[in-house]
Amino acid sequence: MPLTPEEPRQATAREVEYLKAASVHPHGHLPPQASPRLLKAMLDAEFIYLEDSDGYRLTNAEALAYTGSTTWRITWTGRRAALSMAQWRDLTERVDENGAFTNKVHWVTRNGLAVLGLAEYRDDHGEVQPNDGGSGVHGPRVRAFRTELGHRLAQLADADTFK
Repeated sequence: MPLTPEEPRQATAREVEYLKAASVHPHGHLPPQASPRLLKAMLDAEFIYLEDSDGYRLTNAEALAYTGSTTWRITWTGRRAALSMAQWRDLTERVDENGAFTNKVHWVTRNGLAVLGLAEYRDDHGEVQPNDGGSGVHGPRVRAFRTELGHRLAQLADADTFK
């Protein structure tokens, strides 16, 4: 039965660790030290997939048997599973029409989404900044916006599948 965007299997803490690492990798690659048991569990949950050396996406059975040089990649379902419920809610529901997060989004959630490449901070000129510019005494100086990757992930909430 395919996973639905609203109800993916809850990822274990160890899976979340690997999924977050893959989320921040520029090509979505999973760290290479994952155990075969963990890989199988994440593959069965459709959190990851494997391509052969030609870029062809392998079936689960083919992926587990494949011995060629390649790397595991995160799926949309895996990106969703790496998020907490608060992060998912804020990514999908608490964004203005211009892509800015509303004031209801806590700074911890914004920062977590930014680490995963799903949010970014922009100044008044639209230039991306490394953080919100807050000093601890004063609040944020720049706003957080959903990135294109964050927008694409959020849009898949209405789709039948994240694959």
